[in-house]
Amino acid sequence: MKIYGKILNTYPKDRVVKVLGNKRIFYLYMSRKLFRDFGPYFVRKPYIFVNVSVLKKKYGNFHCFEVEHFNKIVESDRREKKVYYNISTIRKGVKRLISKINNKLFLDLEFSLPSYFQTMVHIPEIVQYGMVLEDENGNLIFEDRSLVKPVKKYSLNQRTLKFLSKTREDFDQACTYIEFYQLLERCIMDHNVKIIAWGRNDILTIEQSFKLNHLKPLDIRNRYINLMQVIKNYYNSKTDLGLFNTYQKLSGEKQEVQQHDALEDALMTREIYRIFKDIILKEN
Repeated sequence: MKIYGKILNTYPKDRVVKVLGNKRIFYLYMSRKLFRDFGPYFVRKPYIFVNVSVLKKKYGNFHCFEVEHFNKIVESDRREKKVYYNISTIRKGVKRLISKINNKLFLDLEFSLPSYFQTMVHIPEIVQYGMVLEDENGNLIFEDRSLVKPVKKYSLNQRTLKFLSKTREDFDQACTYIEFYQLLERCIMDHNVKIIAWGRNDILTIEQSFKLNHLKPLDIRNRYINLMQVIKNYYNSKTDLGLFNTYQKLSGEKQEVQQHDALEDALMTREIYRIFKDIILKEN
């Protein structure tokens, strides 16, 4: 159900706002995350456009509809109109972003984990990569996967090996970090790619790996697209999304959860991107 109205009062302790809409008073309850994100706008008593639950519930001393998500927050007076938030504007921005991407490198990394009995600060190292490179028309250029030998021996601890379902012997034929670095560099230099991954962890660990291996940082941050965050922004979601769950939801297909394999995850990220792009470009 959609509600539009002007905020009359805010009750921060209860995470409730009093709204005048269509000659009725509504009390709206918010989750901690929603109140933290949007609460600062309420001081100026703006107009809000929200989707809420169909049924009322009692929260503290109030009978409220629960806010599912915000669509728009606007402050309006005789002199000017300020738009603090507009989901339509965000969606147009996402469509522009997706439409102008040409060559794409879908990347997934697996990292070393702290040992079960960690006694020192753990610095995660890249121990496996999966890459899928495609051109602007979606044609596959190449795909590749490999284990990566970490610099620090203790990175291949029992916890990491168990997580990957690997043994130490499996890493005997692993590539070196510099080989991974050079492959990533060639993708950037030869194909001018956008690097698309699921979440923030990959870029943070890659940037940290440059320092760990004393190598010149590659141009990653300006090319990196966190597909999970893009989808969250488009659908106004405040909850982190799982890779497999998102694929199942968008595709309508059930997918058996794989072992932790970087190439499988990179391929799934590619499929999510393709489905998501197709969905949003068909919408008005």
